[in-house]
Amino acid sequence: MKKPAALNLPLGLAAAALSLCAGVAQAAADASSPAAYTIRIPVTLAADAPLQRVVLPAEVLVRLQSPGYADVRLFNGAGQPVPMALAGVAAASAPEESVTLPAYPILGAASTGAAGLEGLSLRIEERQGQRVVQIDTAGTAGATATQAVRGALLDARNVQLPVARMALDVDLPAGQPVTFRVQASKDLKHWQPLAETVLYRADAAAAPTVSTAPGRLGNEQIDLQRADLKSHYLRVTWGDAAVTLRGATLATARSMGPRERVSARMAMPPLGNNPRELVLALPFATPVAALAITPPGSNVLLPVRVLGRNHREQPWSPLASAVVYKMATGGKEQTSGPVELGGASVREIKIEADPKTPGFAAAPALALQFEPAQLVFLASGQGPFTLAAGLPGATAAASAFLPLASLVPGYQPAQENTLPVALADVARADITGGQPADGALVPAAAASGGISTRSAVLWGVLLAGVVALGLMAWLLLRQTKQAGTQAPAAPTDAA
Repeated sequence: MKKPAALNLPLGLAAAALSLCAGVAQAAADASSPAAYTIRIPVTLAADAPLQRVVLPAEVLVRLQSPGYADVRLFNGAGQPVPMALAGVAAASAPEESVTLPAYPILGAASTGAAGLEGLSLRIEERQGQRVVQIDTAGTAGATATQAVRGALLDARNVQLPVARMALDVDLPAGQPVTFRVQASKDLKHWQPLAETVLYRADAAAAPTVSTAPGRLGNEQIDLQRADLKSHYLRVTWGDAAVTLRGATLATARSMGPRERVSARMAMPPLGNNPRELVLALPFATPVAALAITPPGSNVLLPVRVLGRNHREQPWSPLASAVVYKMATGGKEQTSGPVELGGASVREIKIEADPKTPGFAAAPALALQFEPAQLVFLASGQGPFTLAAGLPGATAAASAFLPLASLVPGYQPAQENTLPVALADVARADITGGQPADGALVPAAAASGGISTRSAVLWGVLLAGVVALGLMAWLLLRQTKQAGTQAPAAPTDAA
């Protein structure tokens, strides 16, 4: 029996809806095409280096749709993604300074055989029922008169910075390994071990080649692991070896501060009717490390709260509280530091000023700060290479990152920071929708009220499904009725 044409209408609608959903899913999952990304940046490689790294610029971070950076790729000239890994960026090393300390010798007996008891005589006598013990030290006078240097003291009480390494200014005996032990104390009585090393000076006469200075073996830079030696003494000991220690040089460095963050300005919308509340929608999912808030005007101080959420159906979650200010003191303007958000990934941010204040006179200047990240990659294939980021619908995209241990042969911790650096040319970036004046300017907009786009789409799909089902049921019912009324009468027998 041929299917009625009327029934093809709801089936066609359902098929069209399914096709649309499949097309959307396919577009969201098309991570292998550079054209699918919202920004494409040319990358200039370092010469003659298969493994390289490229630091992600702010133009990339403000377009990512996945909190785990899953929608970032590096393509070669054939449009193929290259093997890559995601890594952090190490903080810049602080410049080191040198501090030279003189050595004060520690003297001891020239011979320590038999625990230093040579020449002692012990005599026990019984006198009138009592036991008398006598110790004769007359034979030790010559031994105690001869003393040798067993160690040295260093006064490090005025060393204010952490100490990374220590180098000894020392003369070593030839052909004898010497173990140096370093200890620290505040009172010259209780000592804590810090480090030790073994040094060796080759005998010039036994050396295979003649040189003006006999070779020295061992680690002459003693690692003190950034020890805090303020108000401490150091003690260096070496046992019985004939060593001359004149002093030591300490390599100090300031504590390494936080890594330099990547910053991006926000294009602020006008302030709304409530001067104590500012709600913004963020067009990316990249975790935000901090938010710099600079109020307008001069001599302004406002206690604020920063809250966040991912969509309007969620309640606001507090992220941070701080006092933002801008003051002129002594002719110099001072502004508050960034508000730490702890790497929050949110799509909406609310800034609330304290209700006891008049709030913002105008929209403040905002800048987002991100923790720096870099891609470690294998430059496989031919150039040109392109860094692509920002895949629409990639909130739950699968990551393409390999473990660093799989990408770098014989990987050692922090080895990625020694690789050559490739440069991302953001000035020649190709951005979907046109090139803005500043590619790192975040196009933030005031978050509107009402139903969200996500909810509107879900409700639209639900209503369309209900309508399609209702239409199908009505058509089936109508077809059933028509079949019942048009059924032919049963034939009767002829009389």
